[in-house]
Amino acid sequence: MKPTQIERTDLLRRMQAARERLGLSYAALGERADVDPSQVSRICRGQFTTFSDSVVRICTVLGVQLRSTDAAPPAAVPTTTRKAAAWAKLERSVRRAWDETPAGADRLAKVIAAVAEIGGR
Repeated sequence: MKPTQIERTDLLRRMQAARERLGLSYAALGERADVDPSQVSRICRGQFTTFSDSVVRICTVLGVQLRSTDAAPPAAVPTTTRKAAAWAKLERSVRRAWDETPAGADRLAKVIAAVAEIGGR
C-alpha cells in the first residue's frame, strides 16, 4: 500500500515516539525487526513510498499500527503479528542454512528435531 503524505507524517511521528519510549537505537530496532540498521534509519527518516515488509516489521516491533485509522483489537494484533514476524525470521534462517538439496533438507530436519527434543517438545 502506498501511504499519503499525511499518513506517512503521522506514522513517522508515532514511530519516533514509540522508539524513544522503548529506548531503541536504529541498530537495536533493526536487530529486533530483522532489518538492516541503515534501512531502519532511512525508514525512520520517512524515506519510503510503500508499506513494505521492512516498514511493517519495524512498526510491529514498535507496536505501531500502520494507519492511525486501522481498527484492530489491541490485544490480538501484537501477539499475532509478533508470531508472524518470528515465523518469518525462522523461515529466513532455515532458507539461508538449506543448500536446496534433499540431503540438506534431511540434515536440517534432523537438527530441528534434535533442538525440539532438547526443548522438551
